[in-house]
Amino acid sequence: MRRFDNSDSLELLDLHRPDTRSRFPALELEHLLEELHVVDDAGRVYRGARAINEILRFQRGPKRYLAYLWYVPGFAWLADRQYKRLAASRYKCGPASEPRPSKP
Repeated sequence: MRRFDNSDSLELLDLHRPDTRSRFPALELEHLLEELHVVDDAGRVYRGARAINEILRFQRGPKRYLAYLWYVPGFAWLADRQYKRLAASRYKCGPASEPRPSKP
């Protein structure tokens, strides 16, 4: 994720750290293990493929325009299906990278 992000606006957090969990007590560990979660500055939570869409919205350059695919009829449904298929096997793909330290 860190290599993909060119916005420098993402704060990647490790869901296994107690300080992260205490920061977002409403998010259940079971759900966090199933899908990517994005929490915006207003506290809104986006999950799964919709979370990826939210990340794309803040990228610079051509990556940003990928977010507009969600406006194409049927794309959000297809993205969600593909996301769930890939997410089901993500822990089988290899070790996760280390999270980026929080910005002060």
